[in-house]
Amino acid sequence: MKRIDRARLHRLYESERQLFGKQHPRSEALPTCAEVLAGGVPMNWMSKWAGPFPVFVASACGAHFTDVDGNDYDDLCLGNIGAMTGHSPEASANAIASSFSAE
Repeated sequence: MKRIDRARLHRLYESERQLFGKQHPRSEALPTCAEVLAGGVPMNWMSKWAGPFPVFVASACGAHFTDVDGNDYDDLCLGNIGAMTGHSPEASANAIASSFSAE
């Protein structure tokens, strides 16, 4: 059986962390701006993101979202309420928007 080359694994991990940081500079800066939230995120599990920091979402619709750095994603997790209806279901978004325009 081959042994895992831990030094190579560490190098690969660090390389991926650096690439993630280069691709998400605005998301990397935002947790420090969100000090009113515990850990800079609304839910504890978000601080346990697989990368060195969470990705911050700029917009979302259905099962798709775009982060603050302009990266596009198909949201395969959806989580919490989004799993029931997707992000920003049109009927709900329209109802909310119309309630504000009525004021």
